[in-house]
Amino acid sequence: MKKKDLIEFYSIHKLKIFPLIVSLSSLFLSIFVIYPQVVKLISNQEAIGSLNKKSQLLETKVIALQSYDIEELSRKLGIILESLPPDKDYGNILGLLQRLTVNSGFSANLISFTKGTGDGAGVSNYGVQMSVKGFRDNFQTLLDSLENSSRLVRINKIEVSSRTNSPTLESSLGIEALYEGMPKNVGEVDSSLPEFSQKDEELIKELAELEQAILATSSSSAVQSPRGKSNPFE
Repeated sequence: MKKKDLIEFYSIHKLKIFPLIVSLSSLFLSIFVIYPQVVKLISNQEAIGSLNKKSQLLETKVIALQSYDIEELSRKLGIILESLPPDKDYGNILGLLQRLTVNSGFSANLISFTKGTGDGAGVSNYGVQMSVKGFRDNFQTLLDSLENSSRLVRINKIEVSSRTNSPTLESSLGIEALYEGMPKNVGEVDSSLPEFSQKDEELIKELAELEQAILATSSSSAVQSPRGKSNPFE
């Protein structure tokens, strides 16, 4: 197309061409310049809003942490770990079984440990085999003490042997001692703090009372059942 033809074409259609050029320029400007800037601005505002929310949450978290009684939390944690330890506690369970056995008027002839089985709830266990001997009338007391102990255990086997009309009996007990590993993920820094529910507080209180009852009974048994020879000089 020659220059003359272009000039003539422009003269005829200039009222349409000029607005079209302006519209196309505005469109390209909006797509390649304004729109990216707007998207970036919105993204920055969202990021700032998210940071502000996290900052407010962290401030609230710090205030809550400062208000906690560390000694009281440590006491509650100790009660919980005593009831359901994070690992196999052979020494603790051995001492507990010996105390409960003596408190119930029995003597433990043999205590041995066996491999446990997994639990569907994520709780692990190990086995304890215990042979005891004592008065028949106290046997139910021994079973109740084991089942009501603050340490979580389960009785899965009871074998009893006794002579006819004998006031004593011998029993072989199979016990499962439960334990559960500590959680690997305790929450993100900006996650809300976990709180004890009313049921949690009641359970912790009940476990503490059971532990105190066992200790009190052990002390009473120790006072009432002195060992050793009497004083030869009296």
